[in-house]
Amino acid sequence: MKGKSANARSEGTRARILAAAVEAFSKHGFDGASTRQIAALAGENQGLITYHFRNKDTLWKAAVDSLFGGLGEEIAVRAELLADADVRARMRLFIYYFVRYAARHPEQMRFMVHEGNADSSRMQWLVDRHLRRLYTFYSALVREAQQAGVLPDGPIAHLYYILIGATSLIFTASPECFRLTGLDPMGEDAIETHAETICGLVIR
Repeated sequence: MKGKSANARSEGTRARILAAAVEAFSKHGFDGASTRQIAALAGENQGLITYHFRNKDTLWKAAVDSLFGGLGEEIAVRAELLADADVRARMRLFIYYFVRYAARHPEQMRFMVHEGNADSSRMQWLVDRHLRRLYTFYSALVREAQQAGVLPDGPIAHLYYILIGATSLIFTASPECFRLTGLDPMGEDAIETHAETICGLVIR
């Protein structure tokens, strides 16, 4: 029993550190976030970061995996479930899915704002481990939708960033949106309206 209790405490500590790391890296970037700051956010001793993650680089990679691993897995499951649906329905459902995911995880795009503006070894690792697989899936879906006349013609790379921005920016900048427009984008009705608006703009 003591062993199980100790393991549970250790797993809880690791989870708190990881959640704090995601928050710190998404707000301040890799260089702006310190392990001291992350330990304080987690309410843990700084030495426990070394114990669980060895160093800041390993902690950053674990934070990336926690942010992007679930997304890749969910997309794979949905793609399998929707394999027999027509491309218009799949495109629409995936836009809704990306909007809802962005609303649940606004820290993901904030994280990318920091990491995506520099060509670093961390960025290459992130692309190779997570983003390339997502882009490959997206490219295939968009190409099929274009061939079916469901999406407008245009370079895949441009459409990728148009849709990524469209689905996520309003949630990433939710405080600005509320101050500027009076709309709380995190409300369920606003999330649904945002998804429907994007579909109306891009799907023919």
